Amino acid sequence: MDSMNAYVNQITDVGNKFGPIVVKAVILLVIVLFLTIFLGRLLANLLVKFGVPERRAAMSVTALHVVVLFMAALVVLNLLGFPGMLLFRSIVVILMILVAAYIIAKPYIPRLPLKKGDTVGIGGKVGNVEAVSIMYTQLKTFDGKVIFIPNHKVMNDQVMNFSAKPKRRVDIDFFIPYDQNLDKVKKVVLDILQNDERVLDKPAPKVVISKFSPNYREMQARFWVPRKYAITGKWSINELIDTRFTEEGIAMAAPRLALIGRDAARDEIMI
Repeated sequence: MDSMNAYVNQITDVGNKFGPIVVKAVILLVIVLFLTIFLGRLLANLLVKFGVPERRAAMSVTALHVVVLFMAALVVLNLLGFPGMLLFRSIVVILMILVAAYIIAKPYIPRLPLKKGDTVGIGGKVGNVEAVSIMYTQLKTFDGKVIFIPNHKVMNDQVMNFSAKPKRRVDIDFFIPYDQNLDKVKKVVLDILQNDERVLDKPAPKVVISKFSPNYREMQARFWVPRKYAITGKWSINELIDTRFTEEGIAMAAPRLALIGRDAARDEIMI
């Protein structure tokens, strides 16, 4: 019985000695956590408002969290009786080692070839990147569907990033019969391209014959536009070409698919 009373008294003494300190440390830690969350959101909103990419803003917020929690941990441990200077030196050494390891390993760390806002094609799906998390890339297609693609699939599949460069080349195919004036066709199409403000002067637009077919020339207009006009610019210039061809009396041919019957193919082989 005496030993039990002594044990209880010992626990009571420890509680009386360290209880207030532990309570203070927990309260301080809770306050610091709430303050860190508030400051992180405020910093993220300010950075995005000033034009910082969302991914870099998130990295800055993470760095802020690390610094604030690091300082809070030092204060809490010091309240609990740990030597503050020794802790500070130990944590600084650990952080320096981690930073050095990150700098050395950074070129070898695989990164996703996209970011929020990019227009990409992944595994046959094309759309705008709405969000990128640790596990998934959220893609919104042009018909309004939302697709979640696992990041390991993004890393292992072919990714076409349409937003990686500020300008894009647009190709428009059309088919001109041999009885039409080739010089006139090229002049009309070039006039449309050179007078359209969306079409860039460099590289200069071109109108070329891409292929010869039995009944017509397969022609192509090649020109460069700012990235945002890559789709809408092609649609409207298609309409301009169609309208000008009608006004100039230029006829276009429809592409034809030649079918060879089995009997005809067998006869050709026998001959």
